[in-house]
Parts: sequence; C-alpha cells; structure tokens
Amino acid sequence: MRALSGTLATMAVAVLPLLGGCGNDNPVAVVGADTTAPFPPNGVFSITGDGVVSVFWNANQDQRDLAGYAVYRSSTDVGPYNHLSDVSASTTQYDDFNVTNGQTWYYAVTAFDRADNESKLSKELVFDTPRPAGTGLTLFDFVGQNNSLGGYDFSSVSGAAQAWNAATTDIYFGVANGVNTLFVAAGVDIQDFGWVGLDPGTTALDLVDWAPDQGWAPSGAVEVIPGHAYVVRIIDGPGDAHYAKLLVRSVTNPNVSADARKVTVDWAYQVASNNQELAPGARGGASK
Repeated sequence: MRALSGTLATMAVAVLPLLGGCGNDNPVAVVGADTTAPFPPNGVFSITGDGVVSVFWNANQDQRDLAGYAVYRSSTDVGPYNHLSDVSASTTQYDDFNVTNGQTWYYAVTAFDRADNESKLSKELVFDTPRPAGTGLTLFDFVGQNNSLGGYDFSSVSGAAQAWNAATTDIYFGVANGVNTLFVAAGVDIQDFGWVGLDPGTTALDLVDWAPDQGWAPSGAVEVIPGHAYVVRIIDGPGDAHYAKLLVRSVTNPNVSADARKVTVDWAYQVASNNQELAPGARGGASK
C-alpha cells in the first residue's frame, strides 16, 4: 500500500435519505472515499548518460489532489515493470543511477493522488542503454613529435590518447592537403553528422541520438570542423559493431607546425554490441 502524504484524501459526498426514527426530514450527507485515479503522465522520455539514465515527463494538467509520481523499470518492453521510486507532485525528473553501461532498461511513470489511487503506466515506449562518455580528449597530429598521443581507442573508455598507429587505435588526427582531418583505422567507418553547436557540457553532443546506417565517408577521412559532431562505427567482427560519437570543441590552424597541431573533442561510446543508441532522440532513449 502506498504511504499517504499526510493530507486528507479528497472525499466524495453522497446524499441519502434520513433513516427512520432520526427525528427530522433533512437528508444526511454520507462521505465515501475517492476511488478515481489520476491520468497517466505523458511526454515521457529519457536521456542517456554515463552510468545514469535520466527519465523526464510532463506535469499532469489536473493537480487538484495529485500527490506525486512513481517511476518504474523493466528489463523488457512487455514488463513486468518494477517500482523504482516515488517523487513529489512538483517533480518531473528521475535519475536512475542503478544502471550498468551497455545494459538496456525500459521505463514507465504513473501518477498517484492523496487517496492513494494510482494511474496506469505511461503509454510511451521508453528504453535506454547508458554508455561511457568523456570530455576534453586531445589528439595531436600523427606526423608531429607528439604522435604518441595522436589516436584513440574508444573501447578503452579511458579518455586517454594513444599512439596513432597502435593496433587498437580507432581514429587519429592529422592534416591532409592543408585541411585538419580525422582518419580511421581499417575496419572503422566515420561520417560528419553536421553542425550541432558548442553549448556547454554535453548538450550539443547529445543532439546525436542514434547512429545512422548509411552515409559513411568512402575515404575513411573527414574534415575537422569545430561545432560539428561525427559518428564512428567500429567493426569488431562478423555481425559485431560498436558505435561512438565525437564533438569537436576546438582545433588549431592547419598552418601551424605539426608539433603544435591538435584537436580537442568530447566523446561517447556504446559498449553494447550492435546498439546504435548514443543519446536522447526519436528512438532509443526517448519516446518511440
């Protein structure tokens, strides 16, 4: 039984005739308990994080006796959905830290009133697979003296650069024909997702929600442009692909010396095999 908020529940009044022998002809008000549940919350979606899934929803429009919301989670889309937590009527967000990167969870939200009536589960199909992410990764030009820090292996999820030609390197930085360029190793694809901006934190990077199926650069190289996001597909074996994304925060002028050339990026990597979810959006990590 859900614990009540301590405020008296809304009561319904039924008017019945006076029972015989009470000595007057006025009707008697008989009080009955409220049994009408609130409407389920709508607009439910989630934001994919690193070791956290943030669930959001719209506030119920009718809040006359609304006591709060309850957040539920399941390992499958058909349930069963298990209760995670109750939040107040003024709260429309819940952060689920009891998650593991690479594991998918399904979420739903209900509303309940002060009489402990609870709505049905929200209707949106909301699922999320948290993944590692990092900021401030700097790669140096692979032909300069700092080429031992020219590449990155996404599966390391360390946020630390490594040698551009290491066996595990997925991407590396350099200049080609006077243009700042990101290159990929054999078995890795990349594409320019386009301008997403340079908002603080991960706001801009989170605009890249789902890795596309097509559009990979045939040359395996893309121009580096600040404010642009890039999606990477890493083929680890037959039927086994991992997806990652980058946001270019800054890059040096390609005309400076090779030793001084560098690019700084934010990144995220989906550790779940063949899972293209990278952030919130129209599919995974959002309403579907």
